[in-house]
Amino acid sequence: MMTMHGSRIAIYGATGYIGELTARIAVERDLEPVLIGRGKRHVEEVARRLGLPWRIGALDDPEALDEALRDVSVVLNAAGPFSTTAGPLLDACIRTRTHYLDLSGEAVDFEAVRERHAELIEADVMAMPGGGFGVVPTDAIAVHLSRVLPGAKSLELSFQTVGGVSRGTATTLVAGLPTAGWQRRGGALVPARGAEQRRTIPDGMGGHLTVATNPWRADVVSAAESTGISDISTFTAMPGPVTALARIAPKVPWLFTSRPTRSALAALIRRLPPGPSEQQLAAGRTVVHGRATALDGSVAEAVLIGPEAYLFTAHAAAELLARTGAGAAVPGYRTPAQVHGPDLALTVPGTSLRDLARRAS
Repeated sequence: MMTMHGSRIAIYGATGYIGELTARIAVERDLEPVLIGRGKRHVEEVARRLGLPWRIGALDDPEALDEALRDVSVVLNAAGPFSTTAGPLLDACIRTRTHYLDLSGEAVDFEAVRERHAELIEADVMAMPGGGFGVVPTDAIAVHLSRVLPGAKSLELSFQTVGGVSRGTATTLVAGLPTAGWQRRGGALVPARGAEQRRTIPDGMGGHLTVATNPWRADVVSAAESTGISDISTFTAMPGPVTALARIAPKVPWLFTSRPTRSALAALIRRLPPGPSEQQLAAGRTVVHGRATALDGSVAEAVLIGPEAYLFTAHAAAELLARTGAGAAVPGYRTPAQVHGPDLALTVPGTSLRDLARRAS
């Protein structure tokens, strides 16, 4: 752990759905994050609604961004797409020695942060992407299973979410479909296609779920860092149309990257609500399943049940802001369970983790 760099915590991007939800949860926990954004009217509006201080700092204005972070110990980046926002904000965090958290969940974004590990160490700054549902629960399962089955050589991580979707998530999903994904084999990232494999997993309530390969998941980077396991595969329970798109998009990427298609998809996304309603947040749920296998064929499984994914994200992110702001940080690229252990996920209200039957070789 390390000394404090500043005295305040901050959220960048609180004018978006998940950013404001996280700020709201933080206030309920008696935290007082500074809200930072690029547009005065929107940031001031959210800050006034929540009774929080605010500052202006656009990502394309380094001087203003540095000034906004001048006394901040840790900032949470809640503004996607993270492939665009993470770089400039992380640059500012390194300049101002501010710890960095974000809510990304894509492998490519994690790799971009991981590649800056040495630079982060030198600056005495921690960068922890995936501070929400992105990897907090899957990272918890991964570390838990690595302790239950020491020496595990392969790991399968799967999840299902029940609830609504935000415009930001939909935009990220559509943008990622035609791109190449990864799985981890022999410690290296290898190309993989969406929905190329299927699995049946327990749903934690006596039933089963069908999941398909999700090669864009950040777990192939984060779980390897947290556990050292060499083979990692990631799966998601996808609606039928999404599964079909995941299979088709990499074969005909031009269809999804052409201007007419992008315009049509953007128009459809704009018709979505900003995010799940209060009723959807209350009724939603998440299931995360992990299966670890050793060289001798021994298998350990665990399942984590939690609240709706956006609600999970807001609670986990607020917890990480509080812990990091209190000094719980280790310089460099870090994963949630690497710093805080698997119990971090269990701080989210309504979350439980239990082992399933372990099978010896």
